Amino acid sequence: MIHVPLQNSDSEELDDYSGPFEPDLRLSDFSKKALMKLVEIGGEIYGAVNRSWYAEATKRFGQEVADEMHHTVWFEESGAGDHENYTISRLMGFSGENEVTTPLKVWQCLPAMSTRMTLTFRQVGENEWEMFTPQCVVPETGEAGGAEIMDYMVNKICGHLELFGFRHGAARWNPNIRIDPLKLPPRASAAEPHCRWRITLETEPVDYATEPGAYVREHHLERHTDRQIVNIEAGKYRRVATRTQ
Repeated sequence: MIHVPLQNSDSEELDDYSGPFEPDLRLSDFSKKALMKLVEIGGEIYGAVNRSWYAEATKRFGQEVADEMHHTVWFEESGAGDHENYTISRLMGFSGENEVTTPLKVWQCLPAMSTRMTLTFRQVGENEWEMFTPQCVVPETGEAGGAEIMDYMVNKICGHLELFGFRHGAARWNPNIRIDPLKLPPRASAAEPHCRWRITLETEPVDYATEPGAYVREHHLERHTDRQIVNIEAGKYRRVATRTQ
């Protein structure tokens, strides 16, 4: 059988990669449906890498050290969180923005979020938005796995890394952006969203260490790392990322 290479301009787009091996295959040969699968693959892989190294660090060094390492990897200057912000905004054309909606654009484009949860946004004021998630793999894993797994999902992810990560990432764009959870998992029924958040643009830089917010205080979600957000220089990651390309 003679192999005929794909010709991008004339061939039909591929919805998957079943069939013969194509030595000249390019991403442009895939359909939108297939490209969405590749985004899902990317999100699944880097989510697995993140979970795996964290679990191994916990096993080798204990929970406290693993948590410190997790924060360093994701939230230190030019860390993984900054790299997400920089890469997405550069490739998607909004690196010069500092609006209240700028971090929302990042979340919509993150492979690990866009393929694993449904982010829904509603504008409730001139500089005020609400975000809620009718579908999200994190708490749904807890719902399927029982109370112990749900407790881990809520305390280690939703009320810890997501809470801090949303606030930290938004501050990189504009230190006046404030993000507060209004409701975190578990939900009372399947008709409710898993979580609900309020995003606002304040008149001065936000200090979460001094004012963590009503929900955070009520549920004892304050952490010493909140102090890291106070003195973030907005946009600094862009210059750091540029130097380290």
